[in-house]
Amino acid sequence: MACLLTDGRGLECRTAIGGIRNVYFINNGDAGAYTVGSNGELTDLGAASTAYQYALNPQGSNFDETVTVSEENGTVFYEQALTLSLPNLSITALKALKELVQGRFQVFVEDNNINVTTGHGALTLAGAYNGMTVTAGNVARGQAFGDMSGYNLTFTGRESGAAIGVVAADVAGETIFEGLTTAANQPTIDDGS
Repeated sequence: MACLLTDGRGLECRTAIGGIRNVYFINNGDAGAYTVGSNGELTDLGAASTAYQYALNPQGSNFDETVTVSEENGTVFYEQALTLSLPNLSITALKALKELVQGRFQVFVEDNNINVTTGHGALTLAGAYNGMTVTAGNVARGQAFGDMSGYNLTFTGRESGAAIGVVAADVAGETIFEGLTTAANQPTIDDGS
């Protein structure tokens, strides 16, 4: 199969900002078979799923993808790395830490580029097919009064393609969040309607 370039790219306007604001964890496999449109964006989940929202402090967490290529073997894969900084230790936080460390998840990453129609940042689905797992972390209690008391976790996933972009809303105005239910004691997910 020939891999031929079919489009170019001009110099983009300076309209995007960095950083992530929320992540939404779904237990591995609970979302069912996805519907991915012809442009490669996720348009629907295969099953109603429970999403666990983690709100993030501004400029405290990060999501990156590294393209790994082997010219010799003719392979390409994308390593996805989500680094979370979650301050404030408590018994509940430590229980959640244990569950996060032991589990495998599909993770919706919401960035800071807010869509004024939906009120959400741009969404990306990481670990879409193989899931993401914790590969590093630490629990910090700090030394000085101003130090963080909380935990840092790094989730890693490897996929054959980049994280999947999510369509903000379909023609009926529904968002991907309408396929998710919010777990008890979790923040309500506003679907923008």
